[in-house]
Amino acid sequence: MPTATADDGTELRYAVAGEGAEPPVALVNDAGYGAWAWGWQHEPLAGRRRVVTYDHRGTGDPDADGPYDVDRLAADLGAVLAAADAKPAHLVGFGLGGAVALRYTRERGVRSLTLVGTAPGDAVDEAGLARCYPGAADAAAVRATLPALFSGAFRDADPSLLDRVVDWRRAEDAPPRVRHAQVDAWLDYEPEPLYEATTPAVVCRGTDDPVVDRAAVESLAADLPRGRFEAVAGRRLAHVEASRPLNDALLDFFAEVDDD
Repeated sequence: MPTATADDGTELRYAVAGEGAEPPVALVNDAGYGAWAWGWQHEPLAGRRRVVTYDHRGTGDPDADGPYDVDRLAADLGAVLAAADAKPAHLVGFGLGGAVALRYTRERGVRSLTLVGTAPGDAVDEAGLARCYPGAADAAAVRATLPALFSGAFRDADPSLLDRVVDWRRAEDAPPRVRHAQVDAWLDYEPEPLYEATTPAVVCRGTDDPVVDRAAVESLAADLPRGRFEAVAGRRLAHVEASRPLNDALLDFFAEVDDD
């Protein structure tokens, strides 16, 4: 896996799918998750576009030190996009990744902004967020997080997929001290005046997301001058649960922006 080097020397792992000439897409992850959480978007959105995904600092490094903040993580995003030759990109941010994408967008040009399950830090339900992360490293503890991530219907439809999700979380997610540093960066995030963010934006929320309240997400969309709100069926990982309709909507949105 190639790496980008942040301005403080930290190495950031990233991956690129697709070789198309249309403007690229960058996927910016939530606190604590490994790149597996974008597995339903990374390849499917590629083709005529290059799609970049990467690990936040510390996610594969148990010795990484915090604290982090959104400014630091936005600078990391810039380093990844430069290394991958993916500027300007359509940004898709999940949770903390949405806050990072918003901060990056304020300071640098991007083509569009899609936020999934994102709200300002003071609007995050910390108890709901805690249910998304295991209290221990064993498989049973990881499995106990699944009801917060996926609806019952989705869990019942493919139990073997859930087994793989448990394995991926254990192998790829950030270690607890790093995850806490990433979560704290999100909880401390206060958005800049959103009337300055004139990039076309779609703000999405899972219909049963336990972490961000619908009213807070709708307010975020309303405060973005070119923003609109979209509900997505599912819980915290609604972008996995409803990946097909969401991916189709994303590709249509990117094309609309590029044609504008």
